[in-house]
Amino acid sequence: MYFSNLLLTGLAVLAGTSAARFPLTNGITKNTAENKMKSKLLSKAKPLSRRLEDGDDADAEVAIDLTGYSIVFEKCQYVKFYNVGDEDNGGNDEDGGSVLSTNKFVIFKLCNSNSCSSGCNYDYAEYVVDMDTYVAALIEMKQESVENTCGTCQENCQLDDDAAQYSSDCQTCMDTCDSYDNLEENGYGDASEYTECQQAANDDDANAYYTGAYCSNDGSQISIGVFSDENCSSRVSGKSAATMAGLSGFSDHILSATYSSDCISCLVENDDEDQADDYEPETAETCQELYDAAGKCESPTSFAGGYLSYYSSQASNEDDICNFISSLDSGTYDQSGEIVIGDGGVSYRSGGSGATGGQKFFLTVLILGTIGLAGYAAMLHQQITGGSTDGLGKQGGALA
Repeated sequence: MYFSNLLLTGLAVLAGTSAARFPLTNGITKNTAENKMKSKLLSKAKPLSRRLEDGDDADAEVAIDLTGYSIVFEKCQYVKFYNVGDEDNGGNDEDGGSVLSTNKFVIFKLCNSNSCSSGCNYDYAEYVVDMDTYVAALIEMKQESVENTCGTCQENCQLDDDAAQYSSDCQTCMDTCDSYDNLEENGYGDASEYTECQQAANDDDANAYYTGAYCSNDGSQISIGVFSDENCSSRVSGKSAATMAGLSGFSDHILSATYSSDCISCLVENDDEDQADDYEPETAETCQELYDAAGKCESPTSFAGGYLSYYSSQASNEDDICNFISSLDSGTYDQSGEIVIGDGGVSYRSGGSGATGGQKFFLTVLILGTIGLAGYAAMLHQQITGGSTDGLGKQGGALA
């Protein structure tokens, strides 16, 4: 019950996880049962906004300065929960639908950029957000970075009449950008274009398969896999998503940004050297949107930025969010999203449960004891209703 309540609370406070915050050009999600359940939970949550509290200027917005921070991916994690009674989800299992829905989350940090590369050990905070939202945001950011880099490369690396060849730096960037442009010609695909859960192929028109993004077993990587269901929650081992797409393989030059351990700065760089003196630091749009969308755990680490000092309902959610993040990060759930209790204890699984040797021993003793008590009760019943009646008859005859 504790974990169920914790999960529901964690989902409810993620008020900003609506994918509408990002233009999901990759079609990250469909109108699935999972999203319907999230919508119901999130609709009951208090929205996190940048408005000041009642009593202050209601039209004023709090400017959150994240220019001194960097995003760091921590892990992705699946979480399953029951949808009993939700007919839209097949929660009643009347048509063979599963009563479990799989939610996918990403935990990330905002770290002070001065300490980010050395371990992010002060002035940082943890956040949790829907995996599809995180993936869409980081893909968009990386795509813009690649486009800018290759545009600058082509602009600055033009051969003139006196130059026989490119400099080493120019040659490297030109080769890299050419390889991006020629992926399809070389039989490869951009993995970031396959994060949407979509039907991939049919096996002799009997089994439908789907491709989409998934977490690795340890939560350290996001890859493209093959699934047996249209929600991309039941992965099929031994099948290649690239092969399903008719490709020799995938390039993760964009997708790798979604699970990279590198520090991704939230500072928008100034590209105009002529305006360097007048430039005011700006927070990258992706950082701001991800921050707004995520559940926040800021106070335990003395995070200097954020809404906490402005927005009291943020503080009221802190314990729930921090506990939820802790449960995701501490092995409460296995790689498929199911609850695991103890290191070697009971693991709750759909369709059954496991027990330790000690638990099995006590269960056996309990069963044998119950059988013994049942036998003894039967013997007493026979004596009272059978044998005792004969005795009373004899006593009655003697008295007569």
